[in-house]
Amino acid sequence: MTRKHLVFAAAFVLAVMAGVVGVFFFNEPDTIDHTVAGESSDTSLGLVRDANVPDLPFADNPDPTVCGIPVQWGSDSPAWLNGMYEGELLQSEVLLYDSHQRFSLTGSAPHGSPVEILLFQENPVLDFYLVKTVGPDPQEGWIPAPFLSFDPVDVSATG
Repeated sequence: MTRKHLVFAAAFVLAVMAGVVGVFFFNEPDTIDHTVAGESSDTSLGLVRDANVPDLPFADNPDPTVCGIPVQWGSDSPAWLNGMYEGELLQSEVLLYDSHQRFSLTGSAPHGSPVEILLFQENPVLDFYLVKTVGPDPQEGWIPAPFLSFDPVDVSATG
């Protein structure tokens, strides 16, 4: 055997071994969903939504992997938290989330609270804003677009 043949044979053996290792380590087995019925999760990362995160009253993004990339808001126009949806006060304390996937709560602020918008995320179904409450003890978190108003919110009509 010539040196050329030995190099070729060694390269072939290495390629076969790499293929075996790749199949062994990177072949995805059938995935089993271990979440409780009604929980949302991202099983690819092993994340499960906290039990205190409520369902939304409107359509959510069905596949978070196709959601947009957050961008700076670029405006200092005022905005307010709005716990109203379809004429009903759903959140007297508007919930702030860790991300557009809403795995956990980062805080809450009263309906009508002024906020500063930091980031905007355009998504296929439901857009989200990263907001920071204005005033003492500021809180920061993501909110779905229907819970944000660009007009002052009348809190007197909500009781």
